[in-house]
Amino acid sequence: MVVQLLCSHKVYEKLKQELSKYHIEVKQDSDLVLVEKGYDIPNEKLSIVFDAIDYMDVIRLLVTGIQEDRRFIDTLIGLSNNKFTVIERRDVVYVESGPSGINAYTTSDQYSIKETLQYYENIWGVKGFIRINKSQLVNLLHVKEIIPWFNSRFVLRMNNNIELEVSKMYSKKLRNTLKI
Repeated sequence: MVVQLLCSHKVYEKLKQELSKYHIEVKQDSDLVLVEKGYDIPNEKLSIVFDAIDYMDVIRLLVTGIQEDRRFIDTLIGLSNNKFTVIERRDVVYVESGPSGINAYTTSDQYSIKETLQYYENIWGVKGFIRINKSQLVNLLHVKEIIPWFNSRFVLRMNNNIELEVSKMYSKKLRNTLKI
């Protein structure tokens, strides 16, 4: 896939770096253009307009479209008790990055996983997963309650009664996603 970028230099560098991870080339003569808000939209080209702060959403959109055909994105492989397990996306309550690495949590177990938190945010973001702080990604299907908290933050009570805190930085995105 090839895309053209019309954006600030800072956003251009970030986008180019992230797109290269998914083998998406950046060229000026592409028919698909990613346009940062405030820049002119080119005529006769397919354009996706985005907010600079949400540039990762554009990558998620492109990557999900590319990887839909691969059919592997609805599962992950987790390691628990020296055994590998195939886990369905719908069974994952949340994914967390911590000192011991990346872990996926289901209602009954914890699994060590290989990929990064950002990887799952990119491929599962359009499937109901949302980043709630710098180290956690939750499956909205498993949220039982949303509790308003101090300083515009929230606490999510999950179906397994675990409580996860939404940081102030990510609470706006949660409100927009859930329209609250």
